[in-house]
Amino acid sequence: MATRVTRAHAAGAQKRSSRFCLALFLALLISSSWVGSALAWGEEGHQIVALIAADRLSAPARAEVAQILGLQDQAGEVAAAMARISVWPDTLYRREDPATEPWHFIDLCLQDRPSDLAARCPNGDCVVAQVNQFAQRLRSRSYDHWGGVGDLAFEIHLIGDLFQPLHAATDYDLGGNCEKVLSPLRARNLHNAWDDAVVWQLEAALGTGGTVATARRLQVLYPPTAQQMRWGPDSAAHIAWNSHELALSAVYQPLGIPLQPCAPLLSCNDLPRRTVVLSSAYFNQSARLAGQQLAAAGYRLAALLNSIWEPNLK
Repeated sequence: MATRVTRAHAAGAQKRSSRFCLALFLALLISSSWVGSALAWGEEGHQIVALIAADRLSAPARAEVAQILGLQDQAGEVAAAMARISVWPDTLYRREDPATEPWHFIDLCLQDRPSDLAARCPNGDCVVAQVNQFAQRLRSRSYDHWGGVGDLAFEIHLIGDLFQPLHAATDYDLGGNCEKVLSPLRARNLHNAWDDAVVWQLEAALGTGGTVATARRLQVLYPPTAQQMRWGPDSAAHIAWNSHELALSAVYQPLGIPLQPCAPLLSCNDLPRRTVVLSSAYFNQSARLAGQQLAAAGYRLAALLNSIWEPNLK
């Protein structure tokens, strides 16, 4: 879940077809044995989500994913490839097309109610609408200009984004990006602390030290509920609202960050400088919550993909 540096994006940015480049990139990634060892919820967290989801795919869904990726229908290969492409929407596609930036979050003010969800997603430029859009593309095989691999990468990635609390909330601070922090772990700001540092703390606490082991351990600690393995038409909106509530109860309120006006903000330069102190105890508590969110994201991603290619599982 990459840090949101700005909410302004280039209106009408031209989308460039790059299937040859993507095919080459995919071939290089699939031929590699690397899954990721020193990244974060920006990247490592997305890989954890993808690995958990891969373990929970139905046979029809795994076969479809393997076909899109050009792989044999083998669980290990599918899982590794899903983990690798999960980071593309942050590391590749944003550079290609900055207009995709708003797709990674929904700016729900802390004062908002569920009825405000639609208003916070103008023109479908938010994570809730795009999760549903990419699901429809995968279901109908009417792919965007990124092709099936790219659309699958977006779906994997955006489900992870839905479960990061600061991708579903803002306190006139660009989802915590404007909140400077004093932290025992390296973090540029509050949003970055949740993207990265809480996952480092989680893996340190679990003693896993890598994405594959972390994904396995989280499934033992937080096995899926029946609800987590179902997906319905309103699931993305419900998840976004739950993440918004977590941002309020687990981020802003415990840190004593005052409630700010619900208004648009384009740059942190428009705000007075302030610093939020993050303690070791706060990181320990946040890491546990991050583990629960990453596990839930993996299960819900599997439920979504299963529902696309095996509709009776909805």
